[in-house]
Amino acid sequence: MYKFLLAALPEKIDSKPGGLFEHIQTREDFIKDVFEGIEMAPMAIRLTPHILSVIDWSNALDDPVRRQFIPMKSSALPDHPKLTMDSLSEEHDSPVNGLVHRYPDKALFLGKLKESSKRDNSTVADRWLTATSICPLYCRFCTRSYAVGVNTSTVTKKTLKPSKNRWEDMFAYIEDTPTLNDIVVSGGDSYLLTPDQLYEIGRRLISIKHIRRFRFASKGLAVWPSRIVDPTDAWTAALIEVSKLARIEGKAVALHTHFNHPNEISWITALAAKRLFVEGVTVRNQSVLLRGVNDDFLTMSSLIRALADINIQPVGSRRRPNTQC
Repeated sequence: MYKFLLAALPEKIDSKPGGLFEHIQTREDFIKDVFEGIEMAPMAIRLTPHILSVIDWSNALDDPVRRQFIPMKSSALPDHPKLTMDSLSEEHDSPVNGLVHRYPDKALFLGKLKESSKRDNSTVADRWLTATSICPLYCRFCTRSYAVGVNTSTVTKKTLKPSKNRWEDMFAYIEDTPTLNDIVVSGGDSYLLTPDQLYEIGRRLISIKHIRRFRFASKGLAVWPSRIVDPTDAWTAALIEVSKLARIEGKAVALHTHFNHPNEISWITALAAKRLFVEGVTVRNQSVLLRGVNDDFLTMSSLIRALADINIQPVGSRRRPNTQC
């Protein structure tokens, strides 16, 4: 990141007098503030080439995409006295490890099946794709920062270790709870399930009679759209197959993603969304309402229209507790 910022940032930074960043006048000032922010952050830093490409580095201080994913020490505010790491009390609402059941008819399915069987010969990529509680990139406003990603200077993660037994316990609970009809498959991020894991989760949920709908939650389309148009990548093929199997059984499957600002949408995003639309995959977007990013009418209306143009359905926004970008 240090080398990238050296190359991407202008030598002089145009900061607003009297603002949070008025002391940042040079590229070196900006980089120093970023790395001091990383030391304080509860989330590790992981960024995709797509996200780096849509940030306006000539206006990096105010850029709405940068504000979501790259912390700066100067923007840190003291925590609200009632803020906790697990701000949504997910651990409290977990009847079995890895499954959050808060509402009578809905449950949140977290975690993955098992580690790669290629232990001795696995590459770094093999291990990365089969780890638990990871995402393509890490959002600064994540409410699952108690578990997602690697340990940071400020947070030791309560990571859900990969376990086939834990996964089976989760399915058993779903099968034994007939009031459930709606499942969200998340993590981490379902974009980092292997294709076999994605297909197996979908097949199992389709086979449970009282489950009428489920969705794979992922920022993948928003932050790594090129994967969906890659003909050699089997993840999208698995998603399409699960969607078709569900339709045969009269059940609804969707990909739920998170676009928070229209600048995140590129020509590659449009191609990826078109492939899913042509293949009959329902895609919905749930934005997170973020201060200084999308908390104004013009930005949010522009985002909704841009998503509608590529056949992604908005399903409302969520406000994260004490969110400051």
